[in-house]
Amino acid sequence: MSRWGAKTDTAQPPSNNIKQITPSEIYEWKGPGGQIPTRGERLPSENHWYAVTGRVEKIKAEDDGDIHIELANLDGKSGAIVVELPLGPAWCEMRKTAFSWTRARFPLFPGKEQTLRLREHPIVTVIGRAFYDVDHSSGDTQNNRRNYNQALAVWEIHPVMRLVEGSSQSVGVAPASAESAPTIATPSAHSAGEFVTLTRPVTIQVPYGTTVLKPGMKLPVLSRDSQTVDVRYMDARYTIPISFTDLE
Repeated sequence: MSRWGAKTDTAQPPSNNIKQITPSEIYEWKGPGGQIPTRGERLPSENHWYAVTGRVEKIKAEDDGDIHIELANLDGKSGAIVVELPLGPAWCEMRKTAFSWTRARFPLFPGKEQTLRLREHPIVTVIGRAFYDVDHSSGDTQNNRRNYNQALAVWEIHPVMRLVEGSSQSVGVAPASAESAPTIATPSAHSAGEFVTLTRPVTIQVPYGTTVLKPGMKLPVLSRDSQTVDVRYMDARYTIPISFTDLE
């Protein structure tokens, strides 16, 4: 099974800097590109946390023990994603919640993939890190359409670390403002219109790959603390060390 350690990483979500996003927005991403080792750790672009709200459209019990949940946009916009609940103590309560939406009877047949019949299609919010499931990419790591279903993204949330029924407020993530979308964070006070100048090159991960912000670049400040500063670049929020800026 490809990158099983990354798929079952039990790291907990941070207290802030969780990006609120929809299934259709993830569906529009590009693949990360490049070579993805089947036994590799998480890619840098897979270490960003997201809060995704959607409607449950399908649940499968997979042969590796994962509970595969397909989430669709609430507004009916095309493009859905998969979120996964692995087998293990960290996901036991969330798995119970997911099974409560189905008509499944136990025990399920072990080692066999089974689609579970839904009793309802709840609206849920999950929090977890993005994961590019290369096994479903048809060998093209720029691709974000599953080889067995073009309506599903290859990018997924795997593993889910929080799951509740309801909107993002239900898991303690504030709705994004027009200024900070699509990133949710707890901003500290800063002056309106404040800018920061980079003094060292900064490599950042964007959904489609990597880019370098060069020294001398001025970027608008969204929030800051004693160690980091959140800046806006290309209509998204990025966290960089203060030591890389003129705020040091």
